[in-house]
Amino acid sequence: MTTTLPRPTRPAPLLWTAIGMWGIAQLLMGGLAVGLAQRVDPWRDPVSDYALQRWGRAPFLIAVALVLAGGIALAVAARLAGLPRSRGVIVLFGLWGAGLLVVVLFRENPSTTVVTLHGEIHRFGGAVLFGCFPFAGRSLARSLSADPRWSAHAGRLRWCAALALYTAASFGLAQFVPALPEGLLERLALTAELGMLVTTALAVRTATR
Repeated sequence: MTTTLPRPTRPAPLLWTAIGMWGIAQLLMGGLAVGLAQRVDPWRDPVSDYALQRWGRAPFLIAVALVLAGGIALAVAARLAGLPRSRGVIVLFGLWGAGLLVVVLFRENPSTTVVTLHGEIHRFGGAVLFGCFPFAGRSLARSLSADPRWSAHAGRLRWCAALALYTAASFGLAQFVPALPEGLLERLALTAELGMLVTTALAVRTATR
């Protein structure tokens, strides 16, 4: 008698769910950018300033929570697909998620002249998520390049990681150089990170067809 083994769970539904979450998060942030343009300057002000506005906090928190939830869905799908990853990738990706969680839980400083404990914790969380994610992407690209099943995707992911690192470094530099457009650079860094998430999700989807 032949025993039929259950087929492994396909990751595609999780991947499309993750991409959908990130898309909704982008729409929410775009709506905040338009609706609060008179109060939050997208050129100079950080995106966390939306959470300081009366009607901005809930959409901002929902958007960040959706990005985090999408990241968790991607991690589960990658595990189901057998995505090759090192311990460093897991740690760095986990730190990125922890940074997002800190950003959600702790509100930023109400202004550049007022320093609070929760505001500094918020800034630390932001530094962690911007600092860890590009290196997680680079490390993952190295893991993919060593596996014939995934090597075709390593180049795109490596390029996305380099872009995320460049934009994150530019945003970090803006913290010390007031002439730089801090708000714009942060938005570019966030967009680069989302691009890397989507690129990873599509790589997993393609490899598991």
